Amino acid sequence: MKRIKLSAKNKRIILITLCVVLALILVLLIAGTAYMESLFNLINKDVDNSTLSPSEYEDFLQDEDETDPTSTAPIIDPDDVDWGNIENSFNKSENIINIMLIGQDRREGWGRSRSDVMLLCTINKSTKEITLTSFMRDMYVQIPGYQDNRINVCYLLGGMNLLDTCLETNFGIKVDGNVEVDFFGFMDLIDLMGGVDMYLTQKEADYLNQKGNWEVTNEAYTWNLKEGVNHLTGSQALAYARTRNIGNADFDRTERQRKVISALFDKCKDLNVTQLKNILEQVLPMLTTDLSNGEIMQYLFDLVPILSDLKINTQRIPADGTYQFANIRGMEVLLPNLEANRNLLKDCMKE
Repeated sequence: MKRIKLSAKNKRIILITLCVVLALILVLLIAGTAYMESLFNLINKDVDNSTLSPSEYEDFLQDEDETDPTSTAPIIDPDDVDWGNIENSFNKSENIINIMLIGQDRREGWGRSRSDVMLLCTINKSTKEITLTSFMRDMYVQIPGYQDNRINVCYLLGGMNLLDTCLETNFGIKVDGNVEVDFFGFMDLIDLMGGVDMYLTQKEADYLNQKGNWEVTNEAYTWNLKEGVNHLTGSQALAYARTRNIGNADFDRTERQRKVISALFDKCKDLNVTQLKNILEQVLPMLTTDLSNGEIMQYLFDLVPILSDLKINTQRIPADGTYQFANIRGMEVLLPNLEANRNLLKDCMKE
């Protein structure tokens, strides 16, 4: 093959062209990074991880919910609970990212409250899967530094740090970061996304038409939901996700929550850049996280390449057959088999 000999002038032109192209790329990267940084700065980073004092905890225990007088759960002495002999944590590879999504029923003027929604989002970059794991709020667990109690108390007692420590102590999970939103923020998020399509049973539709609107907004009963697929507004989606009076109480409620989050993930995949930008600018101020801007950027870079092929799985902890109902210190709780549930969590983190 005959070689083409370049003159010194042509070499200089090519070199200058390459320098200009590289400079433009660098400028775009810097501008893009600066814009992303400005977006992430909209997220609330003022995380409250203060802990309740022993006296404050005693006051809290006195105000706990009373047990249902019709409960038939066996009474168990807390000293007789056998947590088993398990290691504190199991190793996960760098291809696994665990982000805890926290929802709390905080009203205007309230401080930190119990976490009614605890949804672990496990991103498996190797298998291109996201597993959404709901943790039942009435599950009885060990709470480091405090008396054993329901898991939803952790967030109230010590914020994200204590919840993460509780999950590692009981289930061996290492959480990489947390994102919290209160219920009214969740409602606004759904509306900004243009609503969400959900299938409702006849019982769910009837209940929401009669009760849901009152529970969320105290407005007149104007909903006309029907059996089948309904396009839900933010307030309707929130009422649906919070409903525990239809079906199997909190078990079905956590399933509804996973369905709504899965539907939101699917909607995000169909958004164009402009739509996503507009939504992020309005949604991000509603969130609170303990992740740094650099960590958020890195996780986004990890997620984008697999987004189009992403498969979403859902599960619940404790799973069927891995817990028992119990009455402990006047509370009706779910007493989990930690080893069995730990193994389920390990399975979704395999590469």
